[in-house]
Amino acid sequence: MVAGFLLLAGLGALVIATAGVVWVLMQAMAPDVLPALTTVLVIAFGVVTLEVILGTGLLTLGAFLYNLSAQFSGGVEIAVTDTLTGPTPAAARTLLFLARLHARARRLRTSTGSPRGRT
Repeated sequence: MVAGFLLLAGLGALVIATAGVVWVLMQAMAPDVLPALTTVLVIAFGVVTLEVILGTGLLTLGAFLYNLSAQFSGGVEIAVTDTLTGPTPAAARTLLFLARLHARARRLRTSTGSPRGRT
């Protein structure tokens, strides 16, 4: 809940700043057409406040539902370790085979000449 609130609050601050900058730019292009800056910022602040409250509620509900379903299904497990594991034996054999094949193809290309230059 706290992480979602902070994310949405930061996004809201960005939206309010953007609304102010857009108002200044629009005022420079077409003076006296837009409402006052305070009116625009109050409306933007109201929309952002509603967005933060509803967004935080939805994120909290989503986290609650995930935690509830994770009790039954086991959830998602992430294992973080310091040990590095290599490829499986089958994958290692395949990679070695492809590397040898690539080397043979390169040798054939250099010994016979590149077919691109021939007509």
